[in-house]
Amino acid sequence: GVSLGTLGAIPAAALDPNITALGEIPQPPIMGNVDPSKIDEIRRTVYVGNLNSQTTTADQLLEFFKQVGEVKFVRMAGDETQPTRFAFVEFADQNSVPRALAFNGVMFGDRPLKINHSNNAIVKPPEMTPQAAAKELEEVMKRVREAQSFISAAIEPGWLHSTSICNDFLGCF
Repeated sequence: GVSLGTLGAIPAAALDPNITALGEIPQPPIMGNVDPSKIDEIRRTVYVGNLNSQTTTADQLLEFFKQVGEVKFVRMAGDETQPTRFAFVEFADQNSVPRALAFNGVMFGDRPLKINHSNNAIVKPPEMTPQAAAKELEEVMKRVREAQSFISAAIEPGWLHSTSICNDFLGCF
């Protein structure tokens, strides 16, 4: 892999002629009707394209982009059945974006990365309250216990006749 240390004293402009110096990259205009509360998030996010669908994972991207700054979130996108996918990488602060953009064209696995400013924020899963997480865990454990009962009944047929099994789908038997 390529790291900033590997790049050494190569000026960013040598990697991408559109960059004059790190930190001096003008932000592109925000496109369309954007929620003002998302603008900072968009400014901290890069689009990463030309990823190999078969070999690239979000964890690999996280590890790769950690070298330019603290990564808050990585979201893989695109059709997994196609040979090429893309992703979005959100950093903790905007100063990491110019350093990430400097990796445009650098080989990642068997392909050169295509890195640009993102036009949108990453859609993240909703955060759960501790109470909601506890309730979901309780429901999952209930389903696990039901599955264990069915497995036991299949393995020990006599057990079925001496025990009442209840579930949401079949009722009690």
